Amino acid sequence: MKNLKLPPKRRFPGEKPVTDEDRRKRKERSAKIKAIAREFEAKKRAVGLKAPALKKGFMFYAVVLMGMLLVGGAVIQSATKAGEKRRVDVRRLHAGRSVDALAEALGRFKFHTGKYPDAEDGLTCLSRNDNGLRKKYPGWLGRYVQRDIPDPWKRPFVYEPGTNGEVVLLSLGADGVRGTVDDVLPHPEAFLKPFRDTTWTNDWAPYERRGIIVVDMHHLPVKD
Repeated sequence: MKNLKLPPKRRFPGEKPVTDEDRRKRKERSAKIKAIAREFEAKKRAVGLKAPALKKGFMFYAVVLMGMLLVGGAVIQSATKAGEKRRVDVRRLHAGRSVDALAEALGRFKFHTGKYPDAEDGLTCLSRNDNGLRKKYPGWLGRYVQRDIPDPWKRPFVYEPGTNGEVVLLSLGADGVRGTVDDVLPHPEAFLKPFRDTTWTNDWAPYERRGIIVVDMHHLPVKD
């Protein structure tokens, strides 16, 4: 009875018993999988797919410093672009106020004289004060603006009298090219304001006491 070899005990009903041969095959299969994994890692290192581990020496800190410089440069560039956009917006704001002020001054000029300045006199006659203008434009009560100044980009405002009694007035904007979306135009109502508020226009006095001062960007601090 002592030498009688019992069959392997089954763990679950219907399950085949695990023999020594099964255990040997499992170990061989596991060894083959591990060998394949080691060979794959060796090939990855051979073709450079795996980055070498860096020690925290000079090279490590050089890489870290380079990354910080790249990130810092990107932040500075972004801030610079934002500052330039704010400067352009501030200049467009002042240009818009200036063309509106000039349009109102031209409207008041027409209210007094019955017409706009001709192409020869242009916008300069709004800031002049001489007898020649009084003779040429009966009813003239200048000056209508403080002085003749350029737009915020140091270019003259565009002024062209039309044949139908209308005028063209604008700033060329930052690009300096006419007919682009960058042009700064006055509000159409600015030309008509003196005709609607006739109490002020009839009681008009030169700018020294009561008038329009065109915004002069060259004497105003611009905060970005």
